[in-house]
Amino acid sequence: MSDQNFDVEQDVATFFTKTTVTRSACDLRATELVDGGLQLVPVQGACSYTVYAGPELGSVIQFRLKSLVLPLKTMELAHQIYGTLAPEVALEGQIGQDDDDGREALVVYVMSRMQGISRLDFILAYGFPEDTPKSCDARLTLIKDAATFFALSWKSPQIFEQAQLEKLQQEYERDLRSLLLALPPRFHDAIRRCLRALPSIMALPTVLAHKDFGDFNMLVDPDTCHLLGVIDWAEAKMEPFGLNLYAVENLMSKFHLRNGASRYPNYDTLYDTFWQTLKAEIGPDLDDAEIHTIRSAMLLGFLLDRGFTSRLANMCEPVPVSDNDRGGAYSMLVLDSYLSRAETRFPFLTDMH
Repeated sequence: MSDQNFDVEQDVATFFTKTTVTRSACDLRATELVDGGLQLVPVQGACSYTVYAGPELGSVIQFRLKSLVLPLKTMELAHQIYGTLAPEVALEGQIGQDDDDGREALVVYVMSRMQGISRLDFILAYGFPEDTPKSCDARLTLIKDAATFFALSWKSPQIFEQAQLEKLQQEYERDLRSLLLALPPRFHDAIRRCLRALPSIMALPTVLAHKDFGDFNMLVDPDTCHLLGVIDWAEAKMEPFGLNLYAVENLMSKFHLRNGASRYPNYDTLYDTFWQTLKAEIGPDLDDAEIHTIRSAMLLGFLLDRGFTSRLANMCEPVPVSDNDRGGAYSMLVLDSYLSRAETRFPFLTDMH
């Protein structure tokens, strides 16, 4: 987690510069869809405007940019695989029109409100000091639940045609070789490990993976920090198991915009517990060789995410990051924290140094 400040009203104002629809028109549409109250969701996404609505504010109404519609089949599949940890979503049409200045119409969705508070809100309320028994127990609880969450996808493998797998492998190899050319030599060992492991990674189960498993999107119990739900499945995709596991590092470390990552006091316990729980949930057939491959997949996912500019559908084609701009410098700091700094790099990279 970074130490940035959040201004929800500024986020909302920025969002409405991207659309032809006004905030008041969205609020009116929300009250038409669900009778009752209306309240702004305290954390807003860059590509959507979201409110609670209805009696006891029991519904969520989300207005998304037309270029970033929610894939409803993916949402249905997520609910089948992850059960109550994924929301049920209904499409309620479109408001507004695209214009010649690049502003977009909005697509409207209604979903039931999931219980809990965001992990970010939990940390702000209860996460300090970081070494108290309550803070350590909360992190341990959540890391176990996160492992169980990821294991659900392993238990529900998806069918992918061989041609699709081969195309995906070619894309991964192309991107990794681009990183070899663009990133500094200190990252090359990690990139080469992924290249060597690609055939084994592609043999892992193909799963539906959540691609933004972060503090905003995890809903937890405000008393225990048990995981109650995961929201924002807009970028979910089919890929080999493990590519999104790097997100759990955020549950064991915090991130400072100037100094990079630092580990929580009970990091070693959290790390061991995650892998022990994942193995127990998947079952006894998961051997050490597969664990090694899953960790290579995790490394691949991290490099593809942090080594490139944004992969959002409405953004420019992603290119390797550099430290020539503010965003690139931040990405380099993330890469350094988890790939090259001895005190914070992924523990399974130790044998590479």
